[in-house]
Amino acid sequence: MTRLVRAALALLVVLALAGCGGLSREGPVEPGREVGSGRPADLRVTFPGPRDGESQESIVRGFVRAGAASDAAYDNARAFLTAQVSEAWKPDVSLVLLAEAAPPATVLVNPATVRITAKVAATVDEEGRHTAAAPGSTVTADFQLETVGGQWRIAALPEGFGRWIASTEVNRLVRPYAVHYVSTSQRALIPDVRWFPVDRLATRLARAQILPLPEHLDGAAVTAVPSGARLLGDAVSINSGVATVNLISSKLAPGQTTRQNLWAQFVATLTQDPAVTRVSLSVDDVPVNLLTLDGSAGTLAEIGFIPPPPVTLAAPVVRRGEEVAVFDPSSLGDQEPREPADQRAYPAVPAGFSRLALSADGSEVAAINPGGDGISRWRDANRYVVPLPGGAVGSPSYDRRGWLWVGAVGAGGAGAPRLFVVNTASDPAGGDAAAVAIEAAWLAGRRVLEARVSPDGDRIAVLSTAADGRDSRIDLTGVVRSRAGQPQRLASPLRLGASLSRATSLAWLDERTLTALGVLEGSMLQPVIVTVGGGVRALTAAPDAVAITSTGGERALWVTTSTGRLLGRAGSQWVDSGPATDLAVASG
Repeated sequence: MTRLVRAALALLVVLALAGCGGLSREGPVEPGREVGSGRPADLRVTFPGPRDGESQESIVRGFVRAGAASDAAYDNARAFLTAQVSEAWKPDVSLVLLAEAAPPATVLVNPATVRITAKVAATVDEEGRHTAAAPGSTVTADFQLETVGGQWRIAALPEGFGRWIASTEVNRLVRPYAVHYVSTSQRALIPDVRWFPVDRLATRLARAQILPLPEHLDGAAVTAVPSGARLLGDAVSINSGVATVNLISSKLAPGQTTRQNLWAQFVATLTQDPAVTRVSLSVDDVPVNLLTLDGSAGTLAEIGFIPPPPVTLAAPVVRRGEEVAVFDPSSLGDQEPREPADQRAYPAVPAGFSRLALSADGSEVAAINPGGDGISRWRDANRYVVPLPGGAVGSPSYDRRGWLWVGAVGAGGAGAPRLFVVNTASDPAGGDAAAVAIEAAWLAGRRVLEARVSPDGDRIAVLSTAADGRDSRIDLTGVVRSRAGQPQRLASPLRLGASLSRATSLAWLDERTLTALGVLEGSMLQPVIVTVGGGVRALTAAPDAVAITSTGGERALWVTTSTGRLLGRAGSQWVDSGPATDLAVASG
């Protein structure tokens, strides 16, 4: 090797290390893949094993810290355990994501017992389900120790103990990824977000993909993975970017559609691993062939799985007083309304009507009637009243397939319907435009404040409270539709944003993320980001906010206030953009 080459390589090493400011200074960073392998290098983080003469507390602290490694085998962590416990320990049975970077507090309860306590932000189960903890929550665990060869070792772990990961390590070692299922209503994939450690990522993703369909998507999605299938060798190998998935099963259903669906699920899921560019798929060592494919695939197009084209949505509208007009999102900070490029005319919505909604094609708007006992639709300057059984009407919203959703407490007692849809493709004055109840038994006794369908049209986020207005929660569930596309029922709920003590407004940002107005800590209602896979992130408070929406992701958030102002997000701040009663955005 020439002197010049050696100098260049040395410089690259220095620069690489300089960019890893978040690495632990107490544990070595091991090298990843060799230069020229054609795949991105894995960042491998390890922590030291036990040293001779360490105290009981030091042994437990060392074990917990070493468990946060990314070396897959966790050999240094196992060195703190007795041989029997090391063999039985399952590091991935549960992950505790700590709320602090500081080491957990340790107490020597007796010579053979050490108790550790730490503040917890969330937990992740073996399937990757992320559950946020209530603010200020703590977790405690007792470890039993004994001496082995004159050295203290952990002889018994708390039941179900996996790993604890400090807050400073979470973003590098545990990340959200999507496991994919096939929509029953269209040619499309539905993501279900889980959290996984980044080591052996392709194997972890494949294991998750072969699990049964989640309950909250039952009826809205299917999986082409045969029931009871498992991975050959319980692992996915990667060679030159090709991930080899070999399923053991004798139940693969026949037909090209099933095979395409199976390919689509694994390709979409496994290519999230930076080391994977293509996927090879076999069942019982027999390649899963398609008419258009022989070998591996790296995109959905290669397997002929073509999702529907994106929907062009109408421009948002702003309501100032009674006037409804097209809104220009680039007018951030303008106190005087601009003349929009789109001159589409909308009818006036009189004072007293609230929570304006806009259809996907821009052909109509809807709002809650004065008194909150129903909703009205405006199309072609005409107002149409939507008959609703009962009262306690929530904010209306449209989905992209032409259905208007609205919550209401139907007549008939505690078991009465709580959610309704209106077919906007029908004559607004005809009988087919009446509200139809959606089957959702889990909403019994609750009041739906908002129901927002996801951009894919196959899921819905429901914001509801108890009858007395307390116990607000956000639930994600699949929308089960008829063959004609009419929503009929909701699947089981999956709670989102469990750390929110209150929420009032909701909007989708993309297929994996929502925004809401909620109370995270303390008593202040503020904008937050809610991820489908779990977790809530607070944004800068917006004074007097009553509703939130977006005209283009997290960077284009808008709130309307109780004082009749429209605030737009600029960086981390909120900028006054003039008077507004409502801002309605065509969305999922």
